[in-house]
Amino acid sequence: MAAMEFPDALRVAVDAARACGTVEAETVPRPDAAGRVLASAALLDRDSPSCDVSAMDGFAVRRDELAAGPVRLAGYCRIGEEPATLAAGEALAIYTGCPVPTGADTVARLEIATADGDTLTLNEGEDLVAGADIRRQGENGRGGDELLPAGRAVTPAAASALATVGLSEVPVFRRLRVGVLTTGNELLDADDPATPPAWKIRNSNGPALASMFGGQPWVGAVGHHGVPDDFDATVATIEAAIAEYDAVALTGGVSKGAFDFVPKAIETLGGTIHVHGVKARPGRPTLIATASGKPVVGLPGNPLSVLSVARRLLVPVLRVRAGFAVADAPAGLVTLDEPRTKPIGLTRWWPARLTEHGVATLAAIKGSGDTRGPAASDGFVEVPPDTVGAGPFPFFAWGG
Repeated sequence: MAAMEFPDALRVAVDAARACGTVEAETVPRPDAAGRVLASAALLDRDSPSCDVSAMDGFAVRRDELAAGPVRLAGYCRIGEEPATLAAGEALAIYTGCPVPTGADTVARLEIATADGDTLTLNEGEDLVAGADIRRQGENGRGGDELLPAGRAVTPAAASALATVGLSEVPVFRRLRVGVLTTGNELLDADDPATPPAWKIRNSNGPALASMFGGQPWVGAVGHHGVPDDFDATVATIEAAIAEYDAVALTGGVSKGAFDFVPKAIETLGGTIHVHGVKARPGRPTLIATASGKPVVGLPGNPLSVLSVARRLLVPVLRVRAGFAVADAPAGLVTLDEPRTKPIGLTRWWPARLTEHGVATLAAIKGSGDTRGPAASDGFVEVPPDTVGAGPFPFFAWGG
């Protein structure tokens, strides 16, 4: 299978994840829905605003009466109470959010009218516009209109909107269960304090992916399992992970070496490989597959490859599986403080540190096996193939 250009590989990966479908929905109390993904649209339960209300502090008047001369200031409106009735030739003080009195057609702002005792006069030279500063009933939406679509995260703004329509219980997709399989006989437990032999390394890929996804409100569990360089063990571990988790990510074992068993293991399990090879650095051997109706993403084993490919391909796959309508949030753009001068014919993911708003400096890295250089970076810039210069380029934070 030929390597794909990155945009094509991303599209294929997202389409394959969508074909697997989303996880099931559940209903949770609104406070517990923070950061979760809405499973069905939320609707307005009544008009918004539900009656005409004042947009400013001022005076509720009949426009033509005040424009013609002074009117009697008869009192004030009370917020949270049924609208008053405005008698002919009178005005009522009104405050932002107060229902507009029956009979009033305009709000005169405090700065354009003067109250003197019980008399209200339009200031000289002011032009009072009919209907000014009234928020009309239903101007935000009518009862039954969509408030929030399915597939959106419950942000603080969304939680505010859900509260206004009385949704104390919110339908959301259940949290995703992600299986992480790290392959290789060279890997040791990262929590073992003993210094490893020179021919062994501590497993950094499992903790990296657990950190990237474990803190997401829409992820419920990230299970980590080691896989030795053995074909039968690889098949058995992948099969068990597919049965247990909603999506599976593997690190290592995806290239063409003698002990890279992942592609053959997926085919042995009846899976379909959609992508094997992406024209990107780091991450060229990346594999995208589905098996038993679940996404399987194989990442190269080097730490920087794992971080980069996970952020650009695994994140969208998991978001689609979790129910998000949009596979990934739009990237911000940054300009490099030192232009790139050496083009390559691949999409380039280069760790970078944000130095000020919209400006980044590239990290010094020695290769995709380097963990020291990327550790001080905030994320990475994505440089298209055969591109030089300072950008602007898309910037992706490691956290996803």
